[in-house]
Amino acid sequence: MKGIFFKMATLKDVARKAGVSVPTVSRVINNYQYVREATKAKVLKAIDKLDYQPDIRAQSLRGLKTKVIGLIIPDRFNPYYEQLASELEDVCYEQGYGLLLCSSKNNPERELAYLNILERQKVEGVFLVLSTAVLTGQKLNNLIKRGIQVVLDEDMPGISTSVVSADFHMGACQAVEYFISLGHREIAFINGPMNVSSSIGRFKGYRDTLNKYELKISKDLIKEGEFTYETGYKRTTELLREPGDRFTAIFCSDDLVALGVLRAIQDKGKSVPQDYSIIGFDDVYLGSIIEPSLTTIAQPLKKIASRVLKIIMRKKMTKDGSYRKEKVILPTKLIVRESCAPPSMRR
Repeated sequence: MKGIFFKMATLKDVARKAGVSVPTVSRVINNYQYVREATKAKVLKAIDKLDYQPDIRAQSLRGLKTKVIGLIIPDRFNPYYEQLASELEDVCYEQGYGLLLCSSKNNPERELAYLNILERQKVEGVFLVLSTAVLTGQKLNNLIKRGIQVVLDEDMPGISTSVVSADFHMGACQAVEYFISLGHREIAFINGPMNVSSSIGRFKGYRDTLNKYELKISKDLIKEGEFTYETGYKRTTELLREPGDRFTAIFCSDDLVALGVLRAIQDKGKSVPQDYSIIGFDDVYLGSIIEPSLTTIAQPLKKIASRVLKIIMRKKMTKDGSYRKEKVILPTKLIVRESCAPPSMRR
């Protein structure tokens, strides 16, 4: 039995259906001026009837906008990246753009591979959310020099490209100041890997705020790991083994870490916030539905997504033909819920 094949409509088909020339159809599709409204209406009606789809790659070869961008995230199962992707998808849709989503699984070689694939797809730009295993700078610079527009989610040494990021230093300051306002003086900190700038920013905010209030910085209360539930659980278990168990609060590098912290405390027969207070970072939806609900530092994801798309859409160029570097740092916000209380509540 022979298969059934459906022929896709072409520009000529649309022109024939609308009773106009092929160049007129092209002008309507590319939103050129000086096309009469009646003619435009006929062309759009023909496009709808024939279900005509423009050839994105052909448009890119002619120097026209493809209106598609790429997003590379480290882990599509992490609720923070899920929410970020959702916000970027929404702002793209509002502007008539499409979004191609790739997950690097925290592998810098996959990041490079996806960047090459997205370049071949002629996307207008890529928002690269760096993995904790940092991409080799020279390889990324080579891609940027070839003309792909890349926006990063945080600074990367040696990379000359745009950055749109939350203010991680500010967020850490907000968290530690809130602990101090409740009366906490011994504040533990479970940070992410110190080879990424977001972790460095959080650490500096933690350190600077303790110094501001002339509080001791205890190295044994500072732990490092990944942005994972497992890190939160393991590092909290280590902290609870420390002699004296003197800390009363834990600042976490992200909300998944905070969930691991909460579970480790509960497994030791202790309670939050009666025995220990916890603050997370990111404001993922899970934090608002657990018990106790999680006090956290919110990243402005909608604003981040909007600024990323604006940078890609504007395509500002320098005199040498490269993309102009923009750095956008957006403020964070403290979200107060149920996981914090004064240390006097300790049992």
